[in-house]
Amino acid sequence: MPDPTALWQAHRAADNLSNTLASSHEEAMATGFPVSADGQRLTQQLTEQLATLRERLAELGVATDAPRSRPSTGPAVSDDRPAPAHYADEALAPVVANGRLKGRFRDGYTEEQVNAVFAVLGAATGLRLVCVWEYRDSFGCGGNSQWFAEDSSGGLWDLAGDLDDWLVGEQSHPGPAASWIGRTVVHRVQALAWSDGERNYAQLSRL
Repeated sequence: MPDPTALWQAHRAADNLSNTLASSHEEAMATGFPVSADGQRLTQQLTEQLATLRERLAELGVATDAPRSRPSTGPAVSDDRPAPAHYADEALAPVVANGRLKGRFRDGYTEEQVNAVFAVLGAATGLRLVCVWEYRDSFGCGGNSQWFAEDSSGGLWDLAGDLDDWLVGEQSHPGPAASWIGRTVVHRVQALAWSDGERNYAQLSRL
């Protein structure tokens, strides 16, 4: 039987991590501003809380190392392919459990909503998710749009897995963060005409 004190400490550590993610999400949804405004502080806080949770779980004999992925049989991909942080799925769990992002884009989305939602997911996973619109004019972004994961050199990788379906309410879970990244670079930010400096780009500028 696990030590009750150790169980309680693990529970408190998990609760602290969940509360930090939930409060950041609530602030972003309420203000329309992304949590990235103080992203370094938030990342540091999440890293420390996750480390504490892993220590408490280890004391209970729970393995916290991520399982090794099986070798891929698909085509080779660039070394720049985005990868989630090692803590991504653990940090994502309370965001999913909160339920507020499921179906968040069911009825469409604005640049502000993209920034807010993708900032929350980015804080949890370490991935930079962005939206590319068809154009930007004096009324805002419009036309067709698509979501991508941006790598360190500005390549925008198509998304895979269940993230899209989760955000529009067609799946109950987005799946592991590593499953979100596709295998194709569709755009490079250097070739796009407009950016808001956060998580929105446009192929054409009509300003």
